[in-house]
Amino acid sequence: MSHVYVTSDWHLGHTGVSDKFRKQFFSDREHDEYIVANAQSTVTKRDVLYILGDVAFNKGKLDMLHEIKCRKILVRGNHDTLPISDYLEVFDEVYGAYKYKSYWLTHIPIHPMELYRGVNIHGHCHRGGPFEVHGDPYYYNAILEYNNYMPVNMQVVGSLIQDRIRLQERVRSANEGKAGNSECN
Repeated sequence: MSHVYVTSDWHLGHTGVSDKFRKQFFSDREHDEYIVANAQSTVTKRDVLYILGDVAFNKGKLDMLHEIKCRKILVRGNHDTLPISDYLEVFDEVYGAYKYKSYWLTHIPIHPMELYRGVNIHGHCHRGGPFEVHGDPYYYNAILEYNNYMPVNMQVVGSLIQDRIRLQERVRSANEGKAGNSECN
């Protein structure tokens, strides 16, 4: 059985990433090897892995993705500036944005006015948590920091999103019920 996974912002080859941003790693090399090893231990050759941008800062680090045996799809991010030919040596497909089932996969979150109550799975935002975009349950941040540095199964992401949407609807209904029961003097 195959599975679909999503992840973002690996920052392989980002000089000083372990000193400045991901301080739990002793070195940049440990950082890069840990992330690739986690992906290798998660996906199988029948799986699909979407990486939502900022994967690698140089070709040498990008080549580490050859070790990950699955179908790999890149949605480019603001730091994915290598020639497209370099990415196509490692990835099966490369996009600027991608529609997967009912989800928009992007690097940078889609503006709420453009989302039209769809769901956006994205990366890019390094602070705030997996649901930090306006507290909106229609967004999920697939960035490594919020996902234990592991790719996340899309079924899990879908369940998390649906749970948050249902919670928002219950809260809205409860608030509307309170407003309808108030007395006007």
